[in-house]
Amino acid sequence: ARSIFEPELVGAVQFEDNRQKNSVEEAASRDFTATYSERGWDYNAAVQGLLPTGAKVNVGYNLREESNTLTRTLTDKDKEYRMYLGASITQPLLKNAGVKTTRAGIHMAEADADVAFQEYRQEMMRTLGNGAVAYWNYYQAQEMLKKREDSVEMAEQILSDNRERLRIGKMAETEVLESMAGVVSRKALLSAAQQQHLETMNKIRSLFSVAVVPGTTPFEAVEQPAVEKVVPDYHDILQRAFELRPEYLAAKKRVERAGIKVFYTKNQSWPELDLKASYGLNGLDFSRGDAWDEVTDGKFDTWSVGLELRMPLMGNGEGTNELRKAALEKKRALLGLKSIEVELANEVDTEAQKVYSASEQFEYARSVVDIHKKLLDAEMARLKAGKSNSRLVLEKEESYRKAQEIALKNMVNLQMALHGLEVAGGTILVKNGVEIMEVDL
Repeated sequence: ARSIFEPELVGAVQFEDNRQKNSVEEAASRDFTATYSERGWDYNAAVQGLLPTGAKVNVGYNLREESNTLTRTLTDKDKEYRMYLGASITQPLLKNAGVKTTRAGIHMAEADADVAFQEYRQEMMRTLGNGAVAYWNYYQAQEMLKKREDSVEMAEQILSDNRERLRIGKMAETEVLESMAGVVSRKALLSAAQQQHLETMNKIRSLFSVAVVPGTTPFEAVEQPAVEKVVPDYHDILQRAFELRPEYLAAKKRVERAGIKVFYTKNQSWPELDLKASYGLNGLDFSRGDAWDEVTDGKFDTWSVGLELRMPLMGNGEGTNELRKAALEKKRALLGLKSIEVELANEVDTEAQKVYSASEQFEYARSVVDIHKKLLDAEMARLKAGKSNSRLVLEKEESYRKAQEIALKNMVNLQMALHGLEVAGGTILVKNGVEIMEVDL
């Protein structure tokens, strides 16, 4: 869009050959010759450009090489050379006048570029968000697999101890069978956890565009989740959202662009009133050099100045309707901006409450884990003292494992909620070190 100010070089060359009979009037003005002939070359070169005020400027040079009947009969010369060097300017006074009008296309293009940039940031946020979700899902599958491996290991240890007790006659066979059932059921759960682990790992591979290679070491989620209690500041996060959310910034740019278009279409609805002025130097002689000397001497100058008015006679319906259309587009952009403001406020509130709720649920789940851990330890102690049995221990272990899995799920939900709050506040790119705007947090 900025290239409208780029000057243009215009060049033209034309050859003309004309032969005709003279009328009586023409013969009287042409030394009473019956015929007239002329031929010549016409050379033009000019630099044209647009000024920020909307003025069109032309600086040009013209050389005409003429040879006709009169030149040959009245002089001993075969050709004469006519030169002109000058400049002209056409400055609009109403329609197309002013720096703001001239640069309207540039400003609208800049707004479009800013909108596209914010759309790019939004796509970055979406991609980063998908990566974060995939990571925490994989972390949950990884930790779930570990807990179920520990559960199988504990059940197998109980089965091994029970078999030894059966061998020495201190335990009934039914209790061994119960412990065997506990091992088998836990291995089934372990198999499901292994499958879930594989699926979430392959989703991460897809994000990295990495194909499965048999025998390679699986990924390991090493970043530990935040477990401290979080109390979000709604007003601070909402302020950040208005500063960083791509869709809000893009909507503001659309409003700005619509305003520029309203201004421009209003200007285009005015009549055309142009100030035109020109100034030039003339030269004429029988050689190029002498003709150029006359130009540089400046004795034969010419200038003009005037006004030109052009206006529709039927009220300029097209311009009026374009202005009405632009005004409606601006109104739509403003309504879109207001809608996004409301959505952001509600989204930030929802995500903030979700973080608070997830943090609270995790705290409760962690307390439940501690209780079931104490119950399991007590039952294990009773088993060693011969006051309990394998079924009760396995039941306590199953309750403990389920409590752990619920706590793990709540912990991951907390991470997802924190991630959602970063997205709502628009800080996800900054906090992950990939923000491409100049921001000050």
